[in-house]
Amino acid sequence: MPSLPYTVGELVESAYKLMLAAVLDSSDEELADDFVVDALEPLARRNLNAIGPERLSLARLQREADEHGFDGDDMSSATYQQFGFRLSWLYEVVHALKVPPVFDTISNHKFSGEEGVLILLRRWRHTGGLHTLTMETGRSIPALSECVEHVHREFPHLVDHRSFTSWANHFEDFAEAFREHGLPIDNLIGFIDGKLWPCCRPGKYQEVLYSGHKRIHGIKVQGIVFPNGMQPYPYGPINGARHDSFVLSQSRIVEILHDVCRGGQFETTPGGLGKDYVLFGDSAYPISAFLWRMYKGIMTAAQTTFNRDMAPARVTVEWGFGKIVNLWPFLDYRKKSQVLLSPVGLYFPVANVLTNMHTCLSRGNIVSLEFELEPPSLEDYMNGGPYN
Repeated sequence: MPSLPYTVGELVESAYKLMLAAVLDSSDEELADDFVVDALEPLARRNLNAIGPERLSLARLQREADEHGFDGDDMSSATYQQFGFRLSWLYEVVHALKVPPVFDTISNHKFSGEEGVLILLRRWRHTGGLHTLTMETGRSIPALSECVEHVHREFPHLVDHRSFTSWANHFEDFAEAFREHGLPIDNLIGFIDGKLWPCCRPGKYQEVLYSGHKRIHGIKVQGIVFPNGMQPYPYGPINGARHDSFVLSQSRIVEILHDVCRGGQFETTPGGLGKDYVLFGDSAYPISAFLWRMYKGIMTAAQTTFNRDMAPARVTVEWGFGKIVNLWPFLDYRKKSQVLLSPVGLYFPVANVLTNMHTCLSRGNIVSLEFELEPPSLEDYMNGGPYN
């Protein structure tokens, strides 16, 4: 049986305050009202981890919007604040993720697929503890935790190399978009960068996660941004102590791009594209035929001009990371990223997929607007191509 949100002593004190309010009612109404409000506070209080009477569902969200008289933009804004998507989009998100109609967590908590997706989105829009969501979701803290971890593991084809190679037939479109933007690389298809996601200092293995450069504990991830705003092949996590070049080698993205361009194991381009394309990163990366970077050290006038031309465009990969953080503030909250206690390593890849879904539904983002190239439909993206 859950504990009451007030103590016996508080009830005794409340009774005394009500008695005083009754005595003062005729002489000082304002003071009497203050006593009444103060006396009723413990009775109005609820347990922070009290479980609400109703679980999350699209039908419930629609009903609550109707009850509040929300329609159109008002309804969309209210839902967006809680879930990161407009209410009309949530139906498409739930359908597109193809979560099983019903699933059981490791402790046999039973969820509908719809409820699981909504809980995941709600959790990532909220930086508070799970106990602050029990009333809203109608679920206990352990059930919420296990649900979020279960849904994290549902879509591998959107986070592995297939999410990159499926775009091979559009590489020339990407290169053309960059050329029209005035960039001095004729065969550029996207930007690449590493990011350190801060996390709590763990009780052990601290030296593995500690970044001497940033002077914080964290996990390293690698992101790529295409000119249509999509972010394929989110790679990670890697220990925060590692350099970006190590993450690059572990991801094998250079080898993957080599096979796509010159022929290899991938079904999308069995004989290769017949042309080399490149990614572009900062000066931390090694130079290769498929990865270019900013010049550093003592530079010629031409190299200085090249860096100046590329620098404004290269920041687009930071825009990609920025959209992930803005959409899902929970992921940027260090105190909740507890390695060894939570599946922190799953957070970035799944957030990347959800952010791409948002880009598809909103028909673009700041990157696609900059380079005037539309993202695919949500259906094409979730199917892994082909993209129209």
